[in-house]
Amino acid sequence: MFNRKISQIIVTFAFFYSAIICHFKAIETFQSGKLILACFLWFCALTSFLGGLRFQIAKLVNKIKEINKNE
Repeated sequence: MFNRKISQIIVTFAFFYSAIICHFKAIETFQSGKLILACFLWFCALTSFLGGLRFQIAKLVNKIKEINKNE
């Protein structure tokens, strides 16, 4: 259990780090005039950020399912 928790923290940190790196690289490519690559990198940053929030998103989805089930 302890090792699983540490690995989840490490992977979450990696998602957030990847989101930051992709965002700053997208800013660089946008300033150099490569709009399509910048948009792709921002998409990657968004998905990495959402990956870092995966447990919170799962909790939210489960609560929504529970509310819909009770109605």
